[in-house]
Amino acid sequence: MPLANRLIKENEAFNEKKYPLEMMFCEDCSFSQLSIVVNPEILFRNYVYRSSISNTFKHHCEMLSDELNSGIVDRGDLVLDIASNDGCLLRPFKEKGNKVLGVDPAVNLAEIANKSGIETLPRFWEKDLAKEILEKYGPAKIVTAFNVFAHVDDVHSFVDGVKILLSKDGYFIIEAPHLYNLIEKIEFDTVYHEHLSYLLVKPLNKLMKEHHMRIAKTKRFEIHGGCIRLYIEHEGKENSSDGSTQKIINEEKEAGLYETDVYMNLNESVKKLKKDLVSKLLELKSAGKKISAFGASAKGNTLLNYCGIGNNIIDCIFDDTPEKQGKITPGVHIPIINGRELMKKRSDYLLLLAWNFVDEIMEKTRNYREFGGKYIIPVPNLKII
Repeated sequence: MPLANRLIKENEAFNEKKYPLEMMFCEDCSFSQLSIVVNPEILFRNYVYRSSISNTFKHHCEMLSDELNSGIVDRGDLVLDIASNDGCLLRPFKEKGNKVLGVDPAVNLAEIANKSGIETLPRFWEKDLAKEILEKYGPAKIVTAFNVFAHVDDVHSFVDGVKILLSKDGYFIIEAPHLYNLIEKIEFDTVYHEHLSYLLVKPLNKLMKEHHMRIAKTKRFEIHGGCIRLYIEHEGKENSSDGSTQKIINEEKEAGLYETDVYMNLNESVKKLKKDLVSKLLELKSAGKKISAFGASAKGNTLLNYCGIGNNIIDCIFDDTPEKQGKITPGVHIPIINGRELMKKRSDYLLLLAWNFVDEIMEKTRNYREFGGKYIIPVPNLKII
């Protein structure tokens, strides 16, 4: 498979690299991860996804800031975000008077964040960086790692770095897709080379205990197809556990997620989803229908490449991210154009590749719907609206 976020120019299509994409399950600790690690310098130094493009995610970050500023962090406390992207998560904290600092290896995104007033270091997270930040800024009351922990090869070193910087009474907050939802909703398209790990609470609980840290609370959210948020504290801190972590571990066990059968069943479900989607698209195409897509997302590129859906079926992909426009998708080479062009193209059907933001996309494109346009939602089961 090509790299899901490596959008290319047409003249680069002949020289495109592909890598094995294979998800492995550990029968000992129930941790799932890919079979290979692509050099993070290739994946993350120039990054095309911008968090602030999504109003849904912006609201999600505002709610986190409201929660933590209601008794956990005070004005002037340091909030550090690892893989801070364009500063979306930190912005509402800064507005409330918290001291904020972002760390993100994508030079292009760090530049955008710094220009907008969110101080951001264009670095990969590591223990030496944690020591530098501690010396210059002091300990962090909150360290967040949203949609990044699953990208990390050496999770032990990552946690060690956080331990160095996190204040004795602080929280390390991880938010990441939950493998429970991936299995339940057949979200196979969330598997790509950036996502090295596919997370359950049980193996994460084991990992944190090895580093003398404790998952005090675990919450579920529907964003990004279903996420878990872990509130992690030093073992020496007064225990703030509320029983939610063990509750979700019990649910994972009841769902069979510590046994191999569930993963074999997923394999079969994915094959059926591919067959159903491709059959429907070919049927519509043979009937003379025009089909486009919306959202040049990483998950969309996994779906398109796995299903072999190329520019012979999909005319173009609409996307609101400026950095993506004018490029083509990896592997299947579908052109990406500005979302404002949607009404000019007058496609009969719109395949929603960023299905995790389906409500937001349908609201954004309601003129298309009012003129008779239809939406194809591919996951978890083929649905046409």
